[in-house]
Amino acid sequence: MSAPFVQVRNLKKYFHTRKGPLHAVDDVTFDIAKGETLGLVGESGCGKSTTGRAAIRLLEPSEGQVIIDGQDILLPQRREVKALRSKMQMVFQDPYSSLNPRLCVADLIAEPLDVKRIGSSAERAKRVRELSDIVGLSRNLENAYPHELDGGRRQRVGIARALALNPEFIVLDEPVSALDVCIQAQVLNLLDSLQKEMGLTYLFISHDLSVVHHVSDRIAVMYLGRIVELADYKTIFANPLHAYTKALLSAITIPIPNLARNRIILEGDVPSPINPPSGCRFAGRCYYDKIDACTCETPRLTEVAEGHFVACHVVERQLAALV
Repeated sequence: MSAPFVQVRNLKKYFHTRKGPLHAVDDVTFDIAKGETLGLVGESGCGKSTTGRAAIRLLEPSEGQVIIDGQDILLPQRREVKALRSKMQMVFQDPYSSLNPRLCVADLIAEPLDVKRIGSSAERAKRVRELSDIVGLSRNLENAYPHELDGGRRQRVGIARALALNPEFIVLDEPVSALDVCIQAQVLNLLDSLQKEMGLTYLFISHDLSVVHHVSDRIAVMYLGRIVELADYKTIFANPLHAYTKALLSAITIPIPNLARNRIILEGDVPSPINPPSGCRFAGRCYYDKIDACTCETPRLTEVAEGHFVACHVVERQLAALV
């Protein structure tokens, strides 16, 4: 069996504050196969975006390994990483804030080519037109500026710019959360078609499980800097095991009038990432019947079934009792 295209091992990212280190990402491990989409979900502030940025070294990780196509991108010095940038790109959440308002569409898409000094001016212009066609941007918009475009077109510009250097791995950080529902569908369909045509590998970050379900092959659920459950999308939706995953799924809106649902309301507040609790970080809000290990031992992400990983002492004990 070939190695995964993206391997993240024990990734940590701490931010220093006056009150102590903020544990934004704390010992995160996952793999992504070539051409696969891994959805990363969780509530705001859980460390999803920081994980994505650290995985392509936009933020310097505190510890861990990130291996892309067999190469650990954290080993080279920062100058040497520039040579690896063409393999990995990012599409940001807010298409307007991620685009230089002083550049027109053609210059925005050509910017990576200019930085890497790829081709002549005529070759770059030809490549910009090709990318515009690929993402469905009218060539009439080449001289338009970001403020003259709607959200969907701005995001298409961001996607075209990310594709300019022919990357193999793209981190999509909430790429449709700022868009209207009808535009969301267009962008999601575009991302899907690009992946099939180019063999792209995605890390799709979102707080919306219904969107992640539509685009992901597997889903990782994150809580307070740690992954608490990981499985293929069918398993996550049909047989969630972690209490937090069940609570997230119960919050999805289903457009069926008068449908009776068991909505799980979590009590308490999310603990501080500056001073996370010992043991399971979800223990203070968990509605399972807790055991002693919940408050004193950090649960490990354990494979409880083929391809299904969960970090929960209670689930592990329940499954062990069934054996």
